[in-house]
Amino acid sequence: MSAIEDDTCDEQTYLIGGRRQLVLDQPLGLFRGPNTLHNFASSFTRAQLFAAHKLDADLHKKRSFFAGSRDLPQDELFDPDLMVALPHGERLSVLVPELNLLRQGGFSGHAGLSGLNEVFYQDDVATMLQLRSRRASSAANAIPIPTKRVFPAPSFLSVRLAMLVALTALQFGLKRVEDRDGNVITVVAGQSTAPQTILNSVNVLIGVGLLALPVGLLKGGWVLGLPLLIACCLTTCWSATLLSRALDTDRTMMTYADLGFAAYGKTAKLLISLLFSVDLLGLGVSLVLLFSDSLYALVGDDTWTKTRFKLVAFAVLTPFTFMPLPVLLIFSLFGILATVLITVLVFCCGWLKLAAPGSLLDVMPTNLWPKSTPEFFIALGILMAPFGGHAIFPNLKLDMRHPEKFTKTLVTTYTITLLTDCSMAVIGFLMFGALCNNEVTSILLETAGYPAWIYPLISGLICIVPLAKTPLNAKPIILTLDALFGLDFVKEGESAGLQALKNTSRFITRVFVNALFVGFAILFPEFDKIIGILGSSICFIICIILPCLFYLKLCKHEIRAFERLYVRAVVLISTVLAALCTYATIAY
Repeated sequence: MSAIEDDTCDEQTYLIGGRRQLVLDQPLGLFRGPNTLHNFASSFTRAQLFAAHKLDADLHKKRSFFAGSRDLPQDELFDPDLMVALPHGERLSVLVPELNLLRQGGFSGHAGLSGLNEVFYQDDVATMLQLRSRRASSAANAIPIPTKRVFPAPSFLSVRLAMLVALTALQFGLKRVEDRDGNVITVVAGQSTAPQTILNSVNVLIGVGLLALPVGLLKGGWVLGLPLLIACCLTTCWSATLLSRALDTDRTMMTYADLGFAAYGKTAKLLISLLFSVDLLGLGVSLVLLFSDSLYALVGDDTWTKTRFKLVAFAVLTPFTFMPLPVLLIFSLFGILATVLITVLVFCCGWLKLAAPGSLLDVMPTNLWPKSTPEFFIALGILMAPFGGHAIFPNLKLDMRHPEKFTKTLVTTYTITLLTDCSMAVIGFLMFGALCNNEVTSILLETAGYPAWIYPLISGLICIVPLAKTPLNAKPIILTLDALFGLDFVKEGESAGLQALKNTSRFITRVFVNALFVGFAILFPEFDKIIGILGSSICFIICIILPCLFYLKLCKHEIRAFERLYVRAVVLISTVLAALCTYATIAY
């Protein structure tokens, strides 16, 4: 059975009659069984939430999504508002007994963790949270609450409508897994099917780095550029399978940081946090550059410079950072749609223009080889950038109904990504040749000869991408800063003055992160150079070097001598290439 034909037979595991059914739950063509439109949407929501929480500020924490210590059993954390396991959720050992007691008609007493394969519905969770709110005023009837409990800024009821629009999961199930020490632990069962995981993985991989690929092909030439792009795809796909095997050594590991801690302790977790922070910063800068460059190409002049448009980006993007996370998920859908439409429009523009530059009917002169050795390494860095999705792959695997199928989904994911990347690289290179510089859309907007409606349409679509992606991209940094400064918790009985101080600090944090993006965008205004640095340094480390090291450490008793030798060789070669590519990108 292929990865696409996933679990259509076990729909009854999660759908039991008598519960609320939404329109998107109804069968529609190929969208049926566990692959309804609603389930696709809820799977996408979970993937975005995982990405928003990929930074873990607690370096001593063994598992990012668990509470507990080295001596006590791990207890998974679950956010009842968003119906997903998250680092700042509630303990399952507290939440599940309350739900069981609610089902039995009581709301006090003691109960153990739920039985295997039991399903809890969002309606039950909503009722439980409403009862908590009503009884909180009476100490005698109050629900046992941890001494330090998370209170999200918006209440459950205030974001209820937003959650329904975002189509979060309507239920969650439980399963038992065994960690590498032999402890049996109850965790939330995955819900995503293979097609849903493929969609989420492709969404992670296909981003703004796509727009710089024609520059990478220009730097590398036809003879070396295309093979380099294919080699980057195959290598990162292979390293993702190593990451998957390393995850199989302990079923409680859910994040990239968990793998780092299990392999090399808190030092590795610190390194991963720093790498992720730099990666997020670079992506934030590239999005600001994309926004300002597209507007400047359309209406810029001596007064309205690129720097001024970057300040406009700060004013426009910052308010989105204050929106609740479920609402931001809705905007991210528009970002995906805009990216797809931009790719299609670039291709169409090539056929709408009869003469070079910017035409596929009259292509520009191109080069077969790199012009110099540094340009070869610059090309490698740019061509590596679109394949940096490994930071979220552990979450996506553990969110699957059948995690053992994750490796099969990687083949489909990387095939789709490679075809898309090759198409954009080849089309952009043929259309503009040696004129390729920064993002291909910026050159297109500066080229005369297209129908008048093309320019505002492409510029508008490009502006949608930063609007949709920047707030979500900033979210992990913001959440980490909130955690470091103790702004993510509101303790019961806190004074109004202290709460006001925390609210002010949260406001400053969000403004600061956006100002950081814009500040670096002003200092480093070259889009292709930012993408090249991310690919040459961050992607090499996160997507090749560290997965290989995790595999060598965690699977050392299962690896044969020859395999160990070539994995080590890959680490050595990748380290050298990362250093050379980073130096070439910065120096030239």
